[in-house]
Amino acid sequence: MSRNKILWLASWYPNKLAPFNGDFIKRHAEAVSLYEDVQLIYVIRDAKGEITKNIHIEETVNKGLAEKIIYYYSFSVGLSIIDKFFSELKYRKLFKQAVIDYTEQSGMPALVHVHVCMKAGIIARWWKKKRKVPYIISEHWTGFLPEADDAISDKSFYFRSLWKKIITGASAFSTVSAYLSNAIKKQFDLPIVSVIPNVVNTSIFYPPTVSTTYLRFIHISSLESFKNPTAIIMALAIVIRVYPSAVLDVFGPDDKHLKALAYKMGVEKNIYFHTEIPQLQLAEYMRQSMALILYSKYETFGCVIAEANACGIPVIVSDIPVFHETVMEGINGIFAKANDPQVLAARMIEIIKDRASFNTENIIAQSSRYSYEKVGKQFSDWYGEILSKI
Repeated sequence: MSRNKILWLASWYPNKLAPFNGDFIKRHAEAVSLYEDVQLIYVIRDAKGEITKNIHIEETVNKGLAEKIIYYYSFSVGLSIIDKFFSELKYRKLFKQAVIDYTEQSGMPALVHVHVCMKAGIIARWWKKKRKVPYIISEHWTGFLPEADDAISDKSFYFRSLWKKIITGASAFSTVSAYLSNAIKKQFDLPIVSVIPNVVNTSIFYPPTVSTTYLRFIHISSLESFKNPTAIIMALAIVIRVYPSAVLDVFGPDDKHLKALAYKMGVEKNIYFHTEIPQLQLAEYMRQSMALILYSKYETFGCVIAEANACGIPVIVSDIPVFHETVMEGINGIFAKANDPQVLAARMIEIIKDRASFNTENIIAQSSRYSYEKVGKQFSDWYGEILSKI
């Protein structure tokens, strides 16, 4: 079967300045590269000049995936609006030139695939006008959800209208969950928004060879307010009244306010705060955990749920619509009423008492649909459908 050339333009992507930024997009690229030839381009401003005081380009090739990451430095005059203007000019110039260079060297791609509308979608829209190459979009941003703190509705009229032009100009659209799909369909009156989930690297996330009985919970997130880490800490304070040896590992950016809360709640000895670490190390912590807690106020998917399940551990999640797409009560996890630390604590205690009722094989089976092979094939089939119509 012939492989298509697909040009990926990413608004988020892991890089030396932010190693975990959009890492789920990289995993999608790796999955698709099993079936198609992917050239990914990502441009990022090096505001502090940590890597370059001008332009620095890094290119890697791994079988079907070629990555081109462009770092650029844009001078600062100390006025935010002016700095952003000149940075944006340089961003667009470099991104456009990278697209031109790719097509001159490799020919026209079958499709341009944008990951996260803003800002890579601006380049895709420009290239479509210039060379008639269709583009499609995959979206992950929580801002399209009506309950989001940083929502698209909060943006300026200019940006909202630009978003609409990018979205309505796409030949097809996908998201990682039906919940996000429905939100975008309603806002932009789109007939179809396909759902293709995130992936799990099962060579990293797999069950332990020996079952463990550690009284440990694990939480992994950006620790932003919508992830609700404060409620998790408050719940732990309740749990340790019954199980004083219960422990919580928290992975995310260093947050002095959360550490202060842990001290205030008297659980500082029961919480271990870790900074962000590579997935290989993270998986080891998961395998030693009784359950993962993801108590978000809203989400577009929740990658860590699938990763935890691949390790054979159940999850405790907030009872919000999107999690019902990935979690089955009593099979691979349990639900806790959203934003209620007492209820969360009760469910944590239930897990401690009844952990043995979860069947490891059933938990792992729930994560099998997120394999590289299955998700990569979904994207490849989606491309085929789109190309047959344009």
